[in-house]
Amino acid sequence: MLQEELLSVAAPGKKSSSSSSRNPDFKQDVADLPDLTPLLQKQGVYGEYVAWRDSYMRWRKGEARGARGENTIEDHEKRSAEFRTWYPTLKTYSFRRTINFWASVTCIEGCLLFLWIDLISTYTIGAPVMIYEMTKVPNLFGGMFFMAGLYLAWFELINIDSEKLSDGKINYIWESLEVVTSLGIERASYIATLSYLIGGLFYSVSQVSDFYDWDPFWQACLIDWPLIIGGFLFFVGGCFELKINNVFTSYPTAYVWWVSVLNCYGGLTFWLSACPSILPGQSGVNVGASGCVTYTLAAVLSLVMWRGEQFGGALIPALNRVAQVAVKQVPNTDGTLVLEVKDTSKSEVEESMNPRLSVRALIFLFVYICIGAFQIIA
Repeated sequence: MLQEELLSVAAPGKKSSSSSSRNPDFKQDVADLPDLTPLLQKQGVYGEYVAWRDSYMRWRKGEARGARGENTIEDHEKRSAEFRTWYPTLKTYSFRRTINFWASVTCIEGCLLFLWIDLISTYTIGAPVMIYEMTKVPNLFGGMFFMAGLYLAWFELINIDSEKLSDGKINYIWESLEVVTSLGIERASYIATLSYLIGGLFYSVSQVSDFYDWDPFWQACLIDWPLIIGGFLFFVGGCFELKINNVFTSYPTAYVWWVSVLNCYGGLTFWLSACPSILPGQSGVNVGASGCVTYTLAAVLSLVMWRGEQFGGALIPALNRVAQVAVKQVPNTDGTLVLEVKDTSKSEVEESMNPRLSVRALIFLFVYICIGAFQIIA
């Protein structure tokens, strides 16, 4: 028990408060106290101690915001348990941060290209001889970007085990449901992410097959039905997102609530727009275009969540419940700590990686993604 170790180390130099107050050499007594820093680092609570100490000193100086709770071992261990589960090292923090960012960016890119195809179909932009290049090629690239975003979401989930990640053991294709759920991830998160991934694979089959001419039977098997099945799986994934994030039992006050609703609607429209018996002709195109817009909005909101250090998106809410994260240099050492910033002011936090995006930078990022989509179309 950490508390017993601390008491055993501090016991030889222990003095009563009354004797210390009468002792003229009190400062010397304090200087002779043992340094407990190595022991706190060994137990993994040194980051919590640093955050509490800094906040306590601000409170002592008269600042409005100070330390929260008692400076007890039990309090530190309780507050840091979940945090250390997902971010035990700088490597795991960087991994989740990077994967979640690119998953959102690639999904936005793919949705913008899909939206371009719907605009071509609606307004008949371009000469008839250019329809092939202006629709099928962007459709393929859009599918590739969208599939990349879906795979990165799956990739983040199957590497949810922080211990394996810290040891460099990375899964690229699969992780069993039992392993994922044993780490505290909901079964629904696994099913939803897998549904999105399989749906994206069906879409990829259709987009590649669309470059060739087929007879009616193979047209249905390789192009039409994969779109229907893929859209249905997107809708299934969206429905599970509603369950994961308690959409039906909570108010729309969080970004993740809106991301879940938009993704569910997007999956529904992708599914229905691929069914000519339900939405024939232009009506299917219009509904599909609305789905592209909602998927784009959901991906943009996911980027906003990423900016707020919520790296789980709408599929892994366990990562979103962790407090805001910062990387702080340990004073007088070359080491860094990944710690919570609930009690640490922004001026005291030094991020050793790329700075957090500002709102202006987020807008410029979206514009940059749009330019990338236009370049592909051109």
